[in-house]
Amino acid sequence: MSNQIESFLSNIWSQFPDLQNKEFTDVTDREKFATLDDHIDAKYVNFEAKRKDLYRLSMMIENYAQRAYSPLLATFETESLYKYVEDRYVEILKNIPKAWIVGGFDNPFFAPRTPVDTAELLTCAGTTLQNMWIVITKGPDGPFGLVAEDLGGDRFRGFFTTHSKILFKVIDKINGTMMTDIDFKKSEWNIMEQ
Repeated sequence: MSNQIESFLSNIWSQFPDLQNKEFTDVTDREKFATLDDHIDAKYVNFEAKRKDLYRLSMMIENYAQRAYSPLLATFETESLYKYVEDRYVEILKNIPKAWIVGGFDNPFFAPRTPVDTAELLTCAGTTLQNMWIVITKGPDGPFGLVAEDLGGDRFRGFFTTHSKILFKVIDKINGTMMTDIDFKKSEWNIMEQ
């Protein structure tokens, strides 16, 4: 029996082996992936990317969540990475119905606070989530978002998808790991725009 812990991403891909074996797509190609709609139209892509590329895609998802008044789930590998975007997130949280922010907060008792009671901050320190970059929101057809694993050296690999079945599996895995109840299926998460 192996003591090696399976990575979060490997666990998700193992449940969808056909997707794991799909070839990697260059999501940095601005002619093919200039907008969020370009990503959504692709439905599913595996990728390897740098932090700046994921930051750009994350901001597109976060902006959509605000425009559509949609829930948002975001993970941060470390507390300092959350601190880097905290001011922007304080504004985002005021414009969406619900948010779950999961971070590698070293001490959960000193985790950052939010100005709204519709946001939950959860610590994932010491779990398989700690090296994950996940940003998910909900559109009229269900959730969509990115799931990426930090490989070190400013490199990430993962996927972007609009497939609800996959993203609900990701959310279920987060719920099981964090012993929480992130629920994107609630009908009160009103989607105001496409």
